[in-house]
Amino acid sequence: MKRMMRKIAIFTIAVCCAAAFAGAQNGNRFVFTQMKYSGKWDPYPEVWRDILEFVAVTTSIKAEYSRKIITAGEPALFASPFIVVAGTEKFPDLGERERSALRSYLVNGGLMFVEDSSASRSGSFDSSFKKEIALLFPETSLKKLPMNHPLFRSYYLLRKIGGRRITNNYLEGIEAGGRTVIVYSQNDLLGAWAKDRFGNYLWECAPGGQDQRFEAQKLTLNLIMYSVTGTYKSDAIHKPYIQRKLGR
Repeated sequence: MKRMMRKIAIFTIAVCCAAAFAGAQNGNRFVFTQMKYSGKWDPYPEVWRDILEFVAVTTSIKAEYSRKIITAGEPALFASPFIVVAGTEKFPDLGERERSALRSYLVNGGLMFVEDSSASRSGSFDSSFKKEIALLFPETSLKKLPMNHPLFRSYYLLRKIGGRRITNNYLEGIEAGGRTVIVYSQNDLLGAWAKDRFGNYLWECAPGGQDQRFEAQKLTLNLIMYSVTGTYKSDAIHKPYIQRKLGR
């Protein structure tokens, strides 16, 4: 019993610390934050609106209805627990100052979601991003995230990977300090959210259609939830509950 109470106390402290990180953004409200860089960094400039609406309707997270745009080296980087980086073409070489700031952000609690929006293997974004990651974290490399990773159960219990196109049936990640600090997708997750000015989805989701789109939306929410709660759902306290849910 004492052991369980201790675990609960640790979990509470972890969530409070994560919430404090998130709260530094804008009056304790989550802000969708995206990294700008030289090149085509913004393939879907409007999707943040629907994502934040989904967050507000589905969870108890208080979201600021705005998008913050930052660069790798500026202090504002440290005001958000969750940074989105997207692109379809070459990812630029970061300077030493930007690389140092970004590494500091990640190892001290930040999460960066990186997406190759071209949804293709071995394109220019993929190769250039992986080159930069090798410089940012030379001691490790991208690895497939197993489906029992806390990311896939941070809100929804996910069994599938969503996106506009399933290029890979997995996500990849970089681990530092015992937690995943970079999540990498080549399935164009954000593209599954994109709509035209009449509110119609721009793209069909292949090969799984609307079910695949909903999986992409659920995964997006899980990413956000994971960024503000961390790895707590890998704790043993939650395993019986998760196992019951997975068995249904």
